[in-house]
Amino acid sequence: MVHLKVHVEADAASSGCRSAVAYLTSEEPFEGVLELRLREGIAVTGCWPRWPDEMSERSAVWRVEPYTRRFGNRVLYSFGVRLDLEGRVELSAAVDRWLAEGGIVELEARRKGGLRAVVGPLARSYRVLSSKGILRAVEAAPFTYIVLEGDCVAVRLHTEEQGVLAGHLEYQPSFEELPFELELKGFTVASVESVLLARLEDLHV
Repeated sequence: MVHLKVHVEADAASSGCRSAVAYLTSEEPFEGVLELRLREGIAVTGCWPRWPDEMSERSAVWRVEPYTRRFGNRVLYSFGVRLDLEGRVELSAAVDRWLAEGGIVELEARRKGGLRAVVGPLARSYRVLSSKGILRAVEAAPFTYIVLEGDCVAVRLHTEEQGVLAGHLEYQPSFEELPFELELKGFTVASVESVLLARLEDLHV
């Protein structure tokens, strides 16, 4: 049985699609065909590790030839493609507030069905002034990331000597939010995992 993971990145402010990865893994050898049918307005500008075996304006096809990865005595068979993309996708997450002023950083975001918001890396001198949603701090020495989860999330924090601060939202997208339809031929898919990561604009704190 083959497991499929689809990871899509977009800009939260513009809904512009940046990239996508389709990754297949299995404990058994497999072969077949991977076909992506691009949605209207989406274009491929780059591809790794190789360009499709067949390509038209609206579709791309690869012959699936897995490689092996060893984890001790365990072997996994894998195949993946990474696409650089242009065009817009319809995001179901909304950012109501994302700004920095006078050392105060504020984020407010919402999505029916829930999302995860990540702010960081933060310098050690930060303080959370208020928040909404489930909040946890993830340590990644010497920095910290603030992670919020819920349908409506918000955080207001104070930080000093931060410089540039990044953030993103992530969630399981609906079928309509993906930049392509994906079809696999020649093997059975046991599970599908999809993640959409919407990057927030960098803030200067």
